[in-house]
Amino acid sequence: MVINMVTTYKLNTRDLENNFIDSIRTTYPDQVVEIQVREQDETEYLLGIPANRERMERALKEAEEGKLITFETIDQAIQ
Repeated sequence: MVINMVTTYKLNTRDLENNFIDSIRTTYPDQVVEIQVREQDETEYLLGIPANRERMERALKEAEEGKLITFETIDQAIQ
């Protein structure tokens, strides 16, 4: 029986450093590995976190009910 180990790394490309490759070499010494790169939809990610999903659904409901706060300028919004 063959058991294949699968490890998933999720990170922003700005966080990629050379030590990432070193980590793969350490985890899979002298092995053939397959590396897939897949862009992640941020909305899908955020909705996957229950607290975020609840907040987004609540905000959408408020928007549908006309309970929006509007500002003429960005400066007004940050005051």
